[in-house]
Amino acid sequence: MEHSHQRPKPEGPQGLLIALGLTLAMMVIEFIAGWLSGSLALFADAWHMLTDALMLALSSFAAWFSTRPATSQKTYGYYRMEILAAFANGVALWLIVIWIYARAIQRLRHPLMVSSGPMMAVAMAGLLVNLLSAWILRKGRVSNLNIQGAWLNVMSDALGSVGVIVAGALIRRYGWTIADPIASMVIGILITVTSWNLVTQSVNILLEGTPRHLRIHDIVQAMRTIPGIHEVHDIHLWTITTGMDAMSGHISVEDMARSAEILSGLSALLSQRFGITHTTFQLEPQAHVCQLES
Repeated sequence: MEHSHQRPKPEGPQGLLIALGLTLAMMVIEFIAGWLSGSLALFADAWHMLTDALMLALSSFAAWFSTRPATSQKTYGYYRMEILAAFANGVALWLIVIWIYARAIQRLRHPLMVSSGPMMAVAMAGLLVNLLSAWILRKGRVSNLNIQGAWLNVMSDALGSVGVIVAGALIRRYGWTIADPIASMVIGILITVTSWNLVTQSVNILLEGTPRHLRIHDIVQAMRTIPGIHEVHDIHLWTITTGMDAMSGHISVEDMARSAEILSGLSALLSQRFGITHTTFQLEPQAHVCQLES
């Protein structure tokens, strides 16, 4: 039975590039508006968007670079570039939170009055741009950790815009200048929560941990149901990149003459039931395993 060692074709970088263009355009507008209105919140959001633009550029590069073919030095190719980009995105979000909190504490100590009208208008435009970018990336994020990281960055920008809008409305109606730094701190908490899963997933893949959606015990039990298999041991299960899980192990068989049939059955079982298409197994005669155990 034929089976592919390649993952399904990943989402192209087109969506990432469109989101990058929208983010850069909105960043320039926010810098100008922040300078004209004297709004530190808009300046903060503009710097936030600049960081996200850099992360979107990194994600676009990783999405392109990961499609390069494998070589004798990089036998798996460059799939892990996407995971590295996702990890960098997550860490960048945490650094942004630290920056937001540092600025928020400073603003709590020394509140400043700003022009709330331009502040809210530009923040609303930024919110629309971020929601459009998130909509563009919505499909790719489901099956690609790299694009998920870019999507989280865009959504964190959207949260930043919402915070600026709420703070501007409170300043405009009640003169509550502390609304701006308080909203920023709430946004920082939300960003930390949303980025936690991205970083932990990336680290698990880079450390070649077992994929979260798979259990080795369940897989081994299923493998033992294939006729001709005596025992399964020395199993390793890891993720090469999003959507491409790999597995290796030793299989004790009752009759080595049925090796091709057993391997075909294993391939079909693991692919259809668990979505594992990249497998490497060493078949051993049952007598060999019994000698080792004794």
